[in-house]
Amino acid sequence: MKNIQLVLDVGGVLATDLDLFWSELTEQAQMPYEEVRQTYRQEIREALWQGQIEEHEFWSWLYDTFPTIEIHSLKKALTNSLYTLQGMNHLTEWNKLADLHILSNHRSEWLQPVLDPIRPILQTITISSLVGAAKPEQTIYQHCMDQLPSGKTVLFVDNKQENLEPAKALGWHTIHAKADQQWINKVTDFLHTYQ
Repeated sequence: MKNIQLVLDVGGVLATDLDLFWSELTEQAQMPYEEVRQTYRQEIREALWQGQIEEHEFWSWLYDTFPTIEIHSLKKALTNSLYTLQGMNHLTEWNKLADLHILSNHRSEWLQPVLDPIRPILQTITISSLVGAAKPEQTIYQHCMDQLPSGKTVLFVDNKQENLEPAKALGWHTIHAKADQQWINKVTDFLHTYQ
């Protein structure tokens, strides 16, 4: 057990967000992007991310809501949307200095191909669809914290600023993972500083 507990988001940090999927859906639905996203947020987002529905129910909802879409190509677009980012290449190095944990708003089914290769070096995995709560709700942070050893320094990395605030409330250090990838050096510096 190491002194530093490094808690990482996945989307926008270790792997891409689902941008390709949303672009493909918008094109197939023949609707403006923001209209598609707004419908999704209002009708199903919370249930999807918090595991209140099964994955197949999401696909059924999509087809019922946007009848011009083709499910098979959208499933392929979703798979192609998730590919690893630079941060993934630093996990082995960081694991020498810290225990690694995942805290992500996602579907466990979709994250499995991304997480399987790194699972041996992960101490815990907290995914919203399995926990029944999503960031920035305090519940999911508490679930993650309950799995961490007490009295250790915790660093949390997320690509959304609003997701950092609940972590700060728990006394965690935070780094905002912006698209320029400068956060990677900040994590490395932090791990060396707090040894």
